[in-house]
Amino acid sequence: MFSKVFAAAIVLVSVSAHAADSEFFFQSKAGQSDLTPRIGYISTKTKPKGGTTETKFSGLYKTGVSYEYGINEMFSIEGSLLFSSYENDNTPKTKVSGLEDPHVVLKGTSNMGTSNLRYGLDVGLSVEKMKVKSNNEVNAATGGFSFTPYVGMDTEAAGGVIGGRLSYAVLLERTIEIEGFSDAKLKEGNTLGLSAFYETVITDVVLGGSLNYYSHASTKDQDGDEAIKAYNTLGLSLYSRIPFGTWALIPRLDYDFSSSEHDTYNIINLSAAARFTF
Repeated sequence: MFSKVFAAAIVLVSVSAHAADSEFFFQSKAGQSDLTPRIGYISTKTKPKGGTTETKFSGLYKTGVSYEYGINEMFSIEGSLLFSSYENDNTPKTKVSGLEDPHVVLKGTSNMGTSNLRYGLDVGLSVEKMKVKSNNEVNAATGGFSFTPYVGMDTEAAGGVIGGRLSYAVLLERTIEIEGFSDAKLKEGNTLGLSAFYETVITDVVLGGSLNYYSHASTKDQDGDEAIKAYNTLGLSLYSRIPFGTWALIPRLDYDFSSSEHDTYNIINLSAAARFTF
């Protein structure tokens, strides 16, 4: 009898522990608030298929703050407001700067015994048009709403946590204001995403990595013509969570290295966040 109770206690402890330790599927606990300021830097080098010129961009990327609150044991809600400012080295220069679309994410977790079912919805809010000025300055807004439902699962395995996520981003019509011209419209371009990740804990430090695949459908203009061809990308993410009492440092590296429509495609995003729990 004692051995059965002891075994059951081990299972319960391990299930709750792996749920708390998963940084990939981080979710605030019931009644808990998490405030996360973040600074990001992007560096890109791309050349389209058959092209002769490489384009390089660098600068601040998705820098700002997010806030998440645990509604109950199953659900939490998160809001984020981020800013970007990066430019290329071409002549004339193109600079992208301004507020990104605000995002609201509803996260859900259902305990399945030895694993967790994860699901949610990420809503990108359209607060302004994408604006292209005559001096090649562009704001960071997309000009349209987006809805990205996702589903995934994680479980303890191989001395850590292993899991995956499937997502599908639905992009509504986007409006682009071009200085000196009438507004342009873009539609479609929906994106299927698939990620697989593994995490392990050394002392209290979480170390993790994920392989990320995205399939972008073609984007059409207002006349129904193809504005951007369909393409696929493949990337790798490495991240960590280092606890310091009531807050944690979260460094991260995202590297996209493969695109079906480019001869050169290297996109590096470095970021560091500090998550404060209260």
